[in-house]
Amino acid sequence: MKSTISEALKHHAIIVFVVLAVLISWFPWVMNGTGFLVFGPSIAGIIVIAMTSGKEGLRDLGQRALRWRVGFLWWAVALFFTGLIVLFSIVINAALGGGLPGFAFFRLEWQWIPVFFLLTVIGGPLGEEFGWRGFALPNLQRKYGPMVASIIIGIVWGLWHLPLFFQPDSIHAQIGLELLPVYVLGEIVLAIIITWVYNKTGGSLLVGGIILHNADNFWATTLLTEDTMTSSFQGGALSQLDTQLYILSAVVGVMVVLILAAATRWQLGFSEVGKAQEA
Repeated sequence: MKSTISEALKHHAIIVFVVLAVLISWFPWVMNGTGFLVFGPSIAGIIVIAMTSGKEGLRDLGQRALRWRVGFLWWAVALFFTGLIVLFSIVINAALGGGLPGFAFFRLEWQWIPVFFLLTVIGGPLGEEFGWRGFALPNLQRKYGPMVASIIIGIVWGLWHLPLFFQPDSIHAQIGLELLPVYVLGEIVLAIIITWVYNKTGGSLLVGGIILHNADNFWATTLLTEDTMTSSFQGGALSQLDTQLYILSAVVGVMVVLILAAATRWQLGFSEVGKAQEA
């Protein structure tokens, strides 16, 4: 009986992971109408890995989370690639007659940038990446390939944020439910970029997951909004999102990942060697 349950769990591990991630994260929202636990995906990922792969799986997860020797180039890509996409979007937006952001964080609180970057790791990527890239990506791309896996993760990832669209003090509420498809599209774009870096760094959950994810959050905050560390952490009013620039950044992101996918022959760095390493 125990063996049958274990086999069934392994066969449906992805579904179990998604259900657990949603239940854990959405619990406050469902119970009280507000609140969201960002650590749901990581908790779900660790639980499912422990139940399907035991100590060996958890050991592998820990090793990937600490894999920092990936070369300077990939650290640079993880830290700056999505920022360059946003900057390119800003240039195009200005050329189309849109306004330039005020870059408030860089003008007013630049000295807090390292602290802000470190603090946002805790409130974002650490709560998610042990699930999305720690568990889901290696399993999904072995079964469906890197592009399909990234699209699946991007859709689930985007919709997982749904409660935040009903939280008035969140940037998601500013985006609005009417732009939820654009938001999900943006998460698919980011998922594809993360898959590429994850694979090219030999499955580094640290660089290809946590750092890149956090860098994207950082650039979106500092370049697309007028928010600062004060407004983000001390209850200050959030700045109004430039909707045109936000949509444009998603469109530019799609163009970039299409070029990236074509350049890698739709493999995003995933090879037979990569499959053997993650098996």
